[in-house]
Amino acid sequence: MTKLRFVSALIAFASSATIVIFGGYPGIAIATFFVSLRLLFEYGRIILPSPNYTTVRIYFIFLGLTAFTLSILNDGFLFHAFILSSLLLFVQFLLLAKKDVLPLEELVNKTGLCNLGIIYAGVCPVYISLTTRLSNNLEWFIFTLLAVFAGDIAAYFVGRKFGRTKLFSRISPNKSVEGALASLFATIFIGLLIRHYLISNIDVFLMFILCILTSISAQVGDLCESFLKRAFNTKDSGQIMPGHGGLLDRLDGVLFAAPVVYIFVKYLVIK
Repeated sequence: MTKLRFVSALIAFASSATIVIFGGYPGIAIATFFVSLRLLFEYGRIILPSPNYTTVRIYFIFLGLTAFTLSILNDGFLFHAFILSSLLLFVQFLLLAKKDVLPLEELVNKTGLCNLGIIYAGVCPVYISLTTRLSNNLEWFIFTLLAVFAGDIAAYFVGRKFGRTKLFSRISPNKSVEGALASLFATIFIGLLIRHYLISNIDVFLMFILCILTSISAQVGDLCESFLKRAFNTKDSGQIMPGHGGLLDRLDGVLFAAPVVYIFVKYLVIK
């Protein structure tokens, strides 16, 4: 399984590198659109598994992609796109309530979960693309991905080998404090390395703080996705890559880290 995970990760990395090198910002924006589509599909399948929600699930994906597209075209419209999508989603559940098939309390709960999903799978991916606008040569986009994935890899191998102290056993029994610390140190190491070779104009202290925040947000994102799957008794969000589960399983950390990186760099680094 470890070998399978490694081969799958290598293929994914090669594909991502090709998009970055030859596609630039437009290529990344288009790729992220399809990433958001898949994330919305996986999220919708987790929280709306019943056939009674088939139409709502399609509508949820459509509204999530609408919010994504409007935000990519104009990042100043990001908040408004989310509000409009949420209100329209609320109306869709109201129409479903009219049929008197499902309990009203369940419909209200699902409405809230779908609104959360628009943020999680529709809006958060926007920040992945927005990191490419922070510099001319995609340095912050590269930092975001490499910092999170380095942390993931370190947590996996160190946790497997040396993990003894459970981090959050109720939500994710396999995660350990030792793995979390390894993830933190790996993110800091990669971040400072990237600063040295690609982003030398940033103050080393600010980069150090950003690395810590990136690691924490990525690990919290991982736990939040585990929380979601545990609540709905789901092992994997999907099966898009052999040995890796679904795309939501692979990008849960990036979805939380990208907004942190973008906001931190835009308001504290770029002056």
